[in-house]
Amino acid sequence: MSENVLITTPLFYASGDPHIGHAYTLIIGDLIKKYYELINKKASLLVGVDEHGEKIEIKAKENGLKVEEFVEKNSLKFKNLSSALEINPDYFIRTTNELHKEYARETFKNLLKQSKIYKKEWTGYKCINCETNYSNKYYSNNSKCELGHDLIQRAEESFFFKITEFIEWLKNHYKNNKDVIFPSRYLKDLNEGFLPSLEDLSITRSNLNWGIKLNEFPSFTLYVWFEALLGYISSQNIRENYWLNSSNSKIIQIIGKEIFRFHAIYFPIITSLQKLKTPNKLLIHGWLLNDNRKISKSDPNSKSIPSLASLIEKYNLESIKWYFLSLNWEEDHPFSEDLLKQSYNKYLVNLLGNLINRFKGIISKQEYQTSSINAVFENEEIKKEIQKGSEILNKLGNLVNNIKIFELINQIKELLHSANYLLNYLEPWKLSLDDKNFKEINVFLYRQLSLIFFVLSPIFTKKKLEEIKASLSINSINHENYLNFFNNIKNFEIIKFNDSTNIFEKYK
Repeated sequence: MSENVLITTPLFYASGDPHIGHAYTLIIGDLIKKYYELINKKASLLVGVDEHGEKIEIKAKENGLKVEEFVEKNSLKFKNLSSALEINPDYFIRTTNELHKEYARETFKNLLKQSKIYKKEWTGYKCINCETNYSNKYYSNNSKCELGHDLIQRAEESFFFKITEFIEWLKNHYKNNKDVIFPSRYLKDLNEGFLPSLEDLSITRSNLNWGIKLNEFPSFTLYVWFEALLGYISSQNIRENYWLNSSNSKIIQIIGKEIFRFHAIYFPIITSLQKLKTPNKLLIHGWLLNDNRKISKSDPNSKSIPSLASLIEKYNLESIKWYFLSLNWEEDHPFSEDLLKQSYNKYLVNLLGNLINRFKGIISKQEYQTSSINAVFENEEIKKEIQKGSEILNKLGNLVNNIKIFELINQIKELLHSANYLLNYLEPWKLSLDDKNFKEINVFLYRQLSLIFFVLSPIFTKKKLEEIKASLSINSINHENYLNFFNNIKNFEIIKFNDSTNIFEKYK
């Protein structure tokens, strides 16, 4: 039975407009889904919004709206973000959904029955922006939260989740599943930073109106970072298809590093107590930076970045998705319009687009048709490059399964550079149609271009894919047998083309 893959992004906090950082995470999730589909795996994408908490209540008042109207408006913006990026999530979760609320209450009752929750006075400091509590011990060394926002002192009665009971369980869990956390350096942060200072988690608030109220304890509201995590599992359909079906599912969670603690510590404890499987992979991506600071809704410095809507209107989606695809997701990266344009112009326009135009120029000598070489290359340099392409395809499944997309894209870049080099070296425009090198170089170029487009296809819109297929006479490739298709050189001989060029337009 084939494996079902579920990819989740964080439930974005609906306190303001989406920005480029949200698009980054969403695009990563969609790219991973499409790469699984490329290797003929069934994959689904779960996205959504976290709609409760004090910050949202405050923002609604600032905007002169009822809080229900405010979250309805902002949730729609996040839903429309997927459409604007031509991303089609399989699940869109809202934490204001009644079924989610009921599941959150039932989870609280279940943990209470298991004696994993107790009540006591909480004192400490809170970051309203991040909806995160900090201990007095933390505040003794820091006057700001981990992202640099102000902290305010609070004291209230609260229910606590006995997280500290699970320290050894967490250590053993990650010791026995070392490949869950990616990149692996965060495992060291967990073991040496978070776990030694771990405290029980306050999971309710007593002075909050906007949130999930507990029926048995009406003066208490569930803490947003407790109930929002339940959004991944609150749908019965999703639980049954993925979280209960442990032998036939693979779950990949994509998060920014600022929410690592919640997903690496609290969430697996919750799922284990609910008798659900824990995620197979926790992909922690770096931040997009503006002037060396994380781009965020609450950072005034981020206002110098154009709005996400204006970026999507100004630039084609391929340029945005290519930029994010070509980044090493493990690290932080600066973001600017200039960097976006430079990356697109360098690779998709100058290297790939120009190679297509030059290929078309070569085959125009024989009425836009590739040659016949009887499926045999004799040129040693060409044979090496053909083998490199085959090796990429051989490793494709392993690279995708291990989320080594950056490595994959670097290998595709090498193929592009080598194809351009061989074209310049062999100078087929100087050769006769009967010359062996002329025949081999045009068949070789067509095979490499087809392979490159196959591997890069997750970044292209439907319209652009159709344009590429028409320009390069590429019919649908059977994803089940892509290796056989590309290794059969006859598939690239005597192919007719139209004379269209310039698939990618350069940015000025």
